[in-house]
Amino acid sequence: MQRNPGDIEFEPRMGRSGGDRGPHLGQLRKAVGIAKHVRAPRASPSPISRTGVRAHFAKGVATRATKSSPTQRRVVVKARYVSHGAARGAPLRTHVSYLAREAGPQKSAGDPAVEQRQANDLERSVDYLAREGREHAGDFTFYNQRESGLDAQKLTASWVDDSRHFRLIISAEDGAALGDLRPFIREVMANLEARLGTSLEWVAVDHHDTDNPHTHVLIRGRRSDGQDLFIPSRMISSGIREHAQEVVTRVLGPRQSVDLVREREREIREIGVTSLDRELAAQLRRAGASVSRPDLVARLEQLERWGLATRRSDGWRLADGLTVQLGAMKERAEVEKAVAHLRRGQAKALLAADASAPVLGELVHGRLDSDFGDNFLAVVESGAGELRYARFERTDDLAILADIPPGSIVAFEPAVARPRPSDEAVARVAARAGGLYSATIHANLEAHVDTGLIAANVRRLEAMRRSGLVERRADGAFAITPDHLEQATRFESELVRKSPVNARVVSYWTLSEQVNALGPTHLDHVLAGKAMAPEGDGAFTRRHAMALQQRRLFMIEQGWMGETDKQLSPTALRTMAANERADLARRLSVELGVRVLPESPSQVSGVYARRIDLAQGRVAIIVQERLAYVVPWRPALERFAGREVEGVLRGQTLSWGLARGLGPNLPPMG
Repeated sequence: MQRNPGDIEFEPRMGRSGGDRGPHLGQLRKAVGIAKHVRAPRASPSPISRTGVRAHFAKGVATRATKSSPTQRRVVVKARYVSHGAARGAPLRTHVSYLAREAGPQKSAGDPAVEQRQANDLERSVDYLAREGREHAGDFTFYNQRESGLDAQKLTASWVDDSRHFRLIISAEDGAALGDLRPFIREVMANLEARLGTSLEWVAVDHHDTDNPHTHVLIRGRRSDGQDLFIPSRMISSGIREHAQEVVTRVLGPRQSVDLVREREREIREIGVTSLDRELAAQLRRAGASVSRPDLVARLEQLERWGLATRRSDGWRLADGLTVQLGAMKERAEVEKAVAHLRRGQAKALLAADASAPVLGELVHGRLDSDFGDNFLAVVESGAGELRYARFERTDDLAILADIPPGSIVAFEPAVARPRPSDEAVARVAARAGGLYSATIHANLEAHVDTGLIAANVRRLEAMRRSGLVERRADGAFAITPDHLEQATRFESELVRKSPVNARVVSYWTLSEQVNALGPTHLDHVLAGKAMAPEGDGAFTRRHAMALQQRRLFMIEQGWMGETDKQLSPTALRTMAANERADLARRLSVELGVRVLPESPSQVSGVYARRIDLAQGRVAIIVQERLAYVVPWRPALERFAGREVEGVLRGQTLSWGLARGLGPNLPPMG
């Protein structure tokens, strides 16, 4: 969202978690449509004990086979454990957005500011799974251990109130030869139940949209006795994957020599890290080592053609950072495939986003692009006519890019490693408390500080603790060293290394939509000298210049500019923004049957009901019993869709955090 220096930013704070306060809020929940956003058979092994370390699936972990027979059929299992936390079903929403990737944003004939752009996330998940799981006859089926043709929406409706859930992706290398995958998956899941000593609630659907068919399995995070479900991480390899391989090998028979030869031939040419590369790295690490095996030599020759290996008189040398470079090559190949239709007949350069310089562009491709939907691939056409791409993994970036339509104006900006305000607050408090920090210590020393901000500080320290940069004592307090700000910079540097580029949506509206918009647009900020136009001589620059000229004429017609004015005034921007929010409030008042105010007071609480994309940017609707407010949207709000939030005005910003009394009692994370 384009902001003026004096704009108020709204940040949510978790409110009371009690039930609806009276019938009005219940009715309003129904009217608003909470969390909807608008815009436009083998012997059973012994069960694993629940005692001991609670190890979970790592984030997006893909299992690697322990040493097994080369003739055994291979199965890849990716697993993820997801904690719901205070946000309840919010982690599902990110995953669901990915699962619904084929839906894309739709526009209706109505006002673009109030078009429905996002249905209930779990429903969208089911919709995507249904589409991708279609069988040859055009039907699809969700299934579990006993039934097929399930209503997955109804089955998973209550899961959002659980503390966790699990996600599996099971892909047999020879899955196509299995035909119907349901018996295979059911046997694998039955074995998992036996090992865990409990029945599981799960739902699965088979996808046939890739070279190898695969199955998505969602597992409820509760045991049959109602207790939280814990699945040790070793179950991925020692349980799920190994048993799955045994099943496929039993059904299809062991791999033949010809299969092994074909696999090696494929790996020789494959873009990306292969088992051959790992063997080469291990061999060439030894002094005086030589490579003579034909398949390894062939792989070295392929790497040489890519400039990743060098033949010397004393033997072969692999390029530094081989795996990183192969990973980048694979990513580029995947992006090339995704945007091939955009480059047909055109010589547009395809480049990774530059981490050293910002780039403004028009979004031409955007989708959640991983098995678990935890990263977003965005491709923009820059002012120079290049296609620039970047992947985003941070929670805020995923929320910012959710449901973004093609044609939106997006900026890729270099990420900067520097301490956050929370780091400075922790260092300040610890200096007064003998090098210690806790929620209680902070509240006692600075009683005026909102507990939500304190809770955010605790979450930050927990994240740093998991990286080994902060120590938590037995009493729950954190030991803060004098160089805490330097440690925070180290922590941020690692985040920047993983995600060197940040995403900023300049406008969720296309250039053509902005021309006749009644609210302030990105084009208006350019006219006011508060934003830059794209640079270069590409098609996007030309379209932007034309749209800017048309917008200027429109503003003159509307009386916001004079024919001789060189710039649009800041007063005009503020007035247009206020008018746009007021118009939205009037229309929502009619739609919802309650009074909707276009501004928020200094302290606001209510249910975060929906987000709306206006010309001025993304706004949020906060709903009370008989009243609702239009407030600036913030990414953190998405964690609490359908929940009560609170915002408190401090200076020019509305700060956020967990409700008073909840922050100090947050359970340990990690």
